[in-house]
Amino acid sequence: MRQISPCVRSPCPTCARRLGSAWENVPVSSPDPAPTKTKPRSSYGNPSFADIARSMVVIGVIVVGLVVVGNFFWGNTPDERPPVEYEQTVQEVRRSAPYPVYAPTSLPEGWGANGVTYEPGRSGRWHLGMLTDEPRYIGLEQAIDSAPRMVETHAPKVEQVGDVEVAGKTWQLWTGDGETTFVREEGEMTVLVTGSASREDIERYIGLLATS
Repeated sequence: MRQISPCVRSPCPTCARRLGSAWENVPVSSPDPAPTKTKPRSSYGNPSFADIARSMVVIGVIVVGLVVVGNFFWGNTPDERPPVEYEQTVQEVRRSAPYPVYAPTSLPEGWGANGVTYEPGRSGRWHLGMLTDEPRYIGLEQAIDSAPRMVETHAPKVEQVGDVEVAGKTWQLWTGDGETTFVREEGEMTVLVTGSASREDIERYIGLLATS
């Protein structure tokens, strides 16, 4: 008996006649549907506690970094530096400076030094910074230099008012931009006292200055 192979496609008319009603009983299989890919569940709209914790840690690190950078570039202004000891430095500078070095013989209650430097050389630049009890800043500057150049260097925003007498000596008074400046020439050396402190406090400080 000859075998009949049905057509690949749905039975053509010839195959249908040969098979007759038997075709109706032949199960027709359809190809399996392609598997559906399951997308990974995103936590974007519903973050877990671990995600939130990690985000908070990152934000905290950024904030701390900004604070550190800010303090590095903009911190430590004259009104914020911690107190420093200056007495021993004064004695050492007086032995080598090319002029008599001024420094306070004592300080009022609550006052303290916040910076002291000396640049050796012909000019011999001496700096002693102070904070009052408010606190307000007072800077003492000395160098072998002219009064105009000292003002330009240390108090460029002030303007000359006139001469005044402080602690028995004549000083040039300069003011401007919330700053009060006293300048005095002694031979080739100029001493300048300036700051954001009140004029009364600066004059009080000048009265405490001595060279020994």
